Amino acid sequence: MRRRERLTGFFIIFILLVFSAYSNSMNIGGRSKSIDTNFLKIEENSENGVKLEQNMSPELNSKLKIKSEKELTERKNDKTELKPKEAVSVFPTDQPQEKKGNDKLKVFGERKTQTMMKQIKVHQVKKGETLWDIAHQHDLNIDTLIGANNISNMNSIKPGQEFKILPVKGIIYRVSPGESLSSISRKFNLEKEKVMEDNNIEDPTKLKIDQKLILRGAKPEFSYQDRLDQKFMYPIDSRITSYYGKRWGRMHEGLDFAAPMGSPIRAVSSGRVVYSGWATGYGYVVIIEHQKGLRTLYAHNSKLLVKTGESVAKGEVISRSGNTGNSTGPHLHLEVQVNGRPENPLNYINK
Repeated sequence: MRRRERLTGFFIIFILLVFSAYSNSMNIGGRSKSIDTNFLKIEENSENGVKLEQNMSPELNSKLKIKSEKELTERKNDKTELKPKEAVSVFPTDQPQEKKGNDKLKVFGERKTQTMMKQIKVHQVKKGETLWDIAHQHDLNIDTLIGANNISNMNSIKPGQEFKILPVKGIIYRVSPGESLSSISRKFNLEKEKVMEDNNIEDPTKLKIDQKLILRGAKPEFSYQDRLDQKFMYPIDSRITSYYGKRWGRMHEGLDFAAPMGSPIRAVSSGRVVYSGWATGYGYVVIIEHQKGLRTLYAHNSKLLVKTGESVAKGEVISRSGNTGNSTGPHLHLEVQVNGRPENPLNYINK
């Protein structure tokens, strides 16, 4: 009896152990499933850049997931705000390359317009200064000062007097009737293309009378000694009605002589006729070259008596006075052109 009771007790204990083992195995299976679920959550949230720990509780994982989704939303908003600014300030790709190139050429063109004429400086003479001092100060030579300014007496300059200072060594030249860019370039032995570039000229056929050019590297043809030696006669025995200088708000670049219609006009000195014909503004005009760098111009004539290429003597009648071109009545307009620019004729005329 006792033996049976003892066996029964062992049997009951065995059953309890087996049941307990089975129960534990079921719990382990449940935890595995739970762990698998957590692995899935880890994968999902890893795509959002947030790494969840396996050993965290479901409550912590849930909070972390909510936080990660919030951070992701904020990050996306930040990218949306920054992207347009970056595209404009860092990567301006909305402008075609060709257009940018054209803009660059346009800017270069504007700069070229200002490079020569608009870069001319003005030097005001100080007490005790000489032309040689001024030339040395601006790294120029006397020829360049002469070629840009009306200097009648190089040894007598006064304080306060102003001189143009060119940005390059060369001269300022004013286009006369009958001249072209090719003839000017040949005259000073310059390259036509270089003259065009320096003066921002796109079409050489559109060169205008009285247009001013800077001729880089050109030297004045009419020297200081020539100024002392050359004296002209009056072109007509008549009174001067308008002098060289400012008139009616603009520069009058010559002398006007009273000259009834048809009066004889004489060459002020011997030379060669370089132009005889019509010129806008001047009417019928004669231009005589007396020597390199020195010319005289006779405008508003009614009749021309000499032709281009002819040689004339001092005092020879070259035309008849008139009222052609921009003129308010019969008269003679006389200019003295030195190195391509008009100067006061009274500095050269000796009656």
